[in-house]
Amino acid sequence: MRYTVALLILSALVLFAANHIAQPLETLRPKIFVIGLSKTGTTSIGDALALLGYKRLGWKDIRSRHLVHTWANGDYGALIDQTRYFDAFEDLPWPFMYRQMAEMYPDAKFLLSLRKDEQTWLRSMRRHVGRGPWQPYSYFYGATQVDGNEEAVLNAYRNHTDSVRAYFRELPHRYAEINIDEGDMKWEVLCKLAGCPEGRVPSVGFPKSNTAAHWSNGVIADNLHRFWSRSISGIEELSSSSYYRGGWHSVNIVLAVCWSVVSVIEQACSELYFTTMVATTEPLTFV
Repeated sequence: MRYTVALLILSALVLFAANHIAQPLETLRPKIFVIGLSKTGTTSIGDALALLGYKRLGWKDIRSRHLVHTWANGDYGALIDQTRYFDAFEDLPWPFMYRQMAEMYPDAKFLLSLRKDEQTWLRSMRRHVGRGPWQPYSYFYGATQVDGNEEAVLNAYRNHTDSVRAYFRELPHRYAEINIDEGDMKWEVLCKLAGCPEGRVPSVGFPKSNTAAHWSNGVIADNLHRFWSRSISGIEELSSSSYYRGGWHSVNIVLAVCWSVVSVIEQACSELYFTTMVATTEPLTFV
């Protein structure tokens, strides 16, 4: 009993701290949601938004993995809570929350990122998924691996594109599409949503992040990263199974508190990174 009370008190303190770490509402910009699927340049776009001064939540944040599980189990509260802290959002599970976010934030903008053709995307996904199994891939793409499931994975891409376009057909002022493979036009597209000064674009090149080269750091480092990634994936899936599928109540309380603590730590790191970046990065010049 004392153990449970102590955990509940710790959880309350964590939540209290999280609320006070949140970026002040008056400093938040109209939000931008990047709603393209994996391997459509979402990290590059997030990096571009960061250059423009947006505080973004992306896949580099460990909470995103946890948010995938909450979304898959119909629990949107954790995602909605994160929208208080950030200006821009990218990668899973945000592409599947555009309807809810469009209703919740009437001034938010939405950017669908695409590849030049679906076969280019499929080849990129094959390399990406091939780095290691992850059960949530099946939620988004109908399979945990591409080989042998090409048509199901392609249909996920096609259906998502069609659904997004249909939803925003009557809301063109809140929506844009960007082909991450299309030369020098990416800044122009992004600036239409992000409000670059007087419609001008930055003089720096558009970021190119999370490519195959970014994942190659030598045999030892790559094997360590693969081991860590698979370990985290296994732990989070076991945790999700316990939390959402009737695990021990005491275990679930511990898991909830642990994720709350992780969230606060990650939020504090995000705030520190954002503050440091703003203070040390030279202002962009525009052309």
